[in-house]
Amino acid sequence: MYKRKRLLQGILVISALEMLYYHFIGKQYLFINGLGDMPYYIIGGNALLFVAYFILVEKSNIRKKNALIIIAYALLTIAPFYFQKHVPSFSVDDAAQIISRTEGGKVVKDRKFSGTIVDYDGLEVYIITLEKDKVVSRYAFDPYTEKYYSFAN
Repeated sequence: MYKRKRLLQGILVISALEMLYYHFIGKQYLFINGLGDMPYYIIGGNALLFVAYFILVEKSNIRKKNALIIIAYALLTIAPFYFQKHVPSFSVDDAAQIISRTEGGKVVKDRKFSGTIVDYDGLEVYIITLEKDKVVSRYAFDPYTEKYYSFAN
């Protein structure tokens, strides 16, 4: 029983570190809900491991136990790769550079929108504010399609 507890504690620590690691990877992209469904995969995998190790300890349940362990490890292994696939390739700084080069002007801080993600036509986008000839323009940059649109001018 002691080895079982140590193994589960190790898996829980690794799962927590995995979620923290991907939280901080997503943080540079200013995700509102950056982890998406990843915590559900990890929590589901951990719950299956708990069920397999603590409830199904009889010899008659060995097939169920092995099936649950395989499913749990699959969930814990697939979750980071699934999350990594959904991380955008552009950060806020990259978007600001592209828009300032294309439109001209200087990126300025906007008290209302700058540096946040706003739901714009159902998409999570970066809001970039430019000042050119004392005229302030705002642009919404979609990091997935790599396009930007005029926003709230």
